[in-house]
Amino acid sequence: MNFNKRRVSGYLLILGMAFLVIGIATDNTVFSWVSVAFLLISLLLGGRWLRPRKLGGDKRKDESPRK
Repeated sequence: MNFNKRRVSGYLLILGMAFLVIGIATDNTVFSWVSVAFLLISLLLGGRWLRPRKLGGDKRKDESPRK
C-alpha cells in the first residue's frame, strides 16, 4: 500500500492540534501526550528540514563560463 507522506502529515497535524485542545480544555494529560506524539510524527513525515540539501554551485556559474 502506497501512501502520500505529506497528506498523512497534514492529517496527523490536525489530529494533534485537536487532541491538544481537548487535553487543555479537560486538563487531561493523556490527550496532551497523544497530541505531542501526533505532532512529532507529523513533523517527521512531512518535514522538508529532514531532506538532505543538494550540493551544487550556483546555476548562473554553469550558464556563463568565464573567458
